[in-house]
Amino acid sequence: MEWDLFLKILDDAEELPELEMIYFGGIGEPTVHPKFIEMVREVKKRGFPLGISTNGFLLTEKRIDDLIDMGVDLIYISLDAIPTQETKIGHLMPSVTADRIKKIVKRKRERGIDTPHIGVEVVVSKENYTQLPMIARFLAELEIDSLLFSNILPITKEHSDQIVHDGSVDMTPIVNELETIYGGYLLRLPEFQLRTERHCDFVEEKVAVIRWDGEVSPCYRFLHTYPEVVFGREKKVMAYSFGNVKEKSIVEIWTSKEYSWFRFIVKNAMYPSCTDCPLVDSCSFVEDTTSDCWSNIPSCGDCLWSRRIVICPVPKKGMKGFW
Repeated sequence: MEWDLFLKILDDAEELPELEMIYFGGIGEPTVHPKFIEMVREVKKRGFPLGISTNGFLLTEKRIDDLIDMGVDLIYISLDAIPTQETKIGHLMPSVTADRIKKIVKRKRERGIDTPHIGVEVVVSKENYTQLPMIARFLAELEIDSLLFSNILPITKEHSDQIVHDGSVDMTPIVNELETIYGGYLLRLPEFQLRTERHCDFVEEKVAVIRWDGEVSPCYRFLHTYPEVVFGREKKVMAYSFGNVKEKSIVEIWTSKEYSWFRFIVKNAMYPSCTDCPLVDSCSFVEDTTSDCWSNIPSCGDCLWSRRIVICPVPKKGMKGFW
């Protein structure tokens, strides 16, 4: 993202009195931006709460000190195994991630402060599902504030072979053990099977996602165009934007008729359930997310986020650890 565009977004954010948090995240690594620290400083200078999702690799000791000194509110770090084991999912080595968490906790203790709150996100797959209680116990010793598990989002057939939310694995005993280890708001678990209820955290928590080029999407799913495998069925997710902040203000885009109607449709689940539709194998609408058979544009008909099978940190101000 260009610096001038970033400043324009923050200027627009000043017009949103109910804005609870600015969050650096999405499908990517925010700390690689050459002006990452300057961006953090600018957000905090304006008084906004700030959250960051990161794999932790570029969180050097200097950067950790800077983030704490500037008052960053929340840092979510990815970890998919205990430090003595490797992972093939694609995230950072667990030993490196654990080292970063320990350093943040140590700095907080030295300063006698509670922030930044530390969250950890674990991607669940056939590779690591038996280790989840072990991972939870390990993280409990690191004094993290919240722990989030999410099923893997398959983008290839190989990824699809790793899913545990298709009934191939009985997750009940593991879930029970996790709830024993981590109770209450500290733990957030996905669904491990397809259920009727549909619920979009992005819409419910009034989240808008602004891409590097200024395009405004309603969620991470519509941020980019990419392949997705939904219960073994290949489809193409198409990037979708309700406007660009280079051309309009965030308020104009957020309150537009098209974006407001989209949020109403999703909040009230007024869209088809493609995932378990009996016609899914012969329907052309499910080939991509352009539209659905109820004339909705774009289509959320088989979104794994709405089924709470895939979940991401969606911050809620006022909660220790947020979400």
